[in-house]
Amino acid sequence: MSLLESRYRRLLATYPRDHRARHEEEMIGVLLAGARPGQTRPHLADAADLLWGALRVHGRRAFGPVSTPAWRAGLALAVALWPFLMLTGALATAVLQGAEAVANVGAAAVERPAWMLYLAEPIVVAALPVLAVLLARRWIAVVALVALMLELADDPYLLDVDTLLFPNHGLVLLARLATVVIAFAPVAYRAIAVVPRRAFLLWGPLAVAGLTASKAIVRWVDVIAHQDVVSWKPVPWLVVVGLAAGYACRSAVGRRAALLLFVPAAALGDLGDLPSVPAVTALAQLGCAALAFTAAAALTRRRRKLRRAPAS
Repeated sequence: MSLLESRYRRLLATYPRDHRARHEEEMIGVLLAGARPGQTRPHLADAADLLWGALRVHGRRAFGPVSTPAWRAGLALAVALWPFLMLTGALATAVLQGAEAVANVGAAAVERPAWMLYLAEPIVVAALPVLAVLLARRWIAVVALVALMLELADDPYLLDVDTLLFPNHGLVLLARLATVVIAFAPVAYRAIAVVPRRAFLLWGPLAVAGLTASKAIVRWVDVIAHQDVVSWKPVPWLVVVGLAAGYACRSAVGRRAALLLFVPAAALGDLGDLPSVPAVTALAQLGCAALAFTAAAALTRRRRKLRRAPAS
């Protein structure tokens, strides 16, 4: 194989595998036939044309009519995962509140039944829709709705009109109501079945840890740290979200669900200051998520290749 052919094949590697299997040799023949004697590098125009062609092929597959079933399944999976995001947020908040209480009053905070109930109530309300989706039991969704109504009735301030207009409350309440609605949807039961149980065991604790770290930085570092440090507060959660999105790239449905969930999942990490930070810092924050995504996607792809390789 000549050096020019090798470089052309590297460019053709950007096309989908099955497309290469059908057309690669023909394309290589045309490209080599049009090359000058002694040429060792592809023309810039040829390289740009090949990359543009690869982008169009991927675009047709990702957003064309053929991909409609995958988008439909990806949306269903994203909806089914929404209750898990709400539970992650409730657990992270409870961990922070519990840590602050212990830091302020010591172990006596744990001995207060009312305080423990205060911490446990949002977790229970968030966990019930998760159980309804996991176990495909509509009666658990009914219990979840009753539990949410009791929680709201216990604190009328939560339903005050002025309070509902606050972005950090009104939108959260709407998300929690959507969580309960999802728990009634049969499509969520079917969609969640495509996620391996070991994925929940891996990403559940990692998500709680990442979101807790992000919220802890928001809560504590805002007060004591320099603004340059504060601007990096969402990064722990962005890294976790990026890793999860990369891991989801093992399937077409997972890729689409990750794309649909990336923004709302990232928003859990208190990204409200993102528009106000310098552009370079904002790009660096998103770059951390992109690096995590690339690493997870590459690792997932490598593991997939190793599984496909025949045993020696």
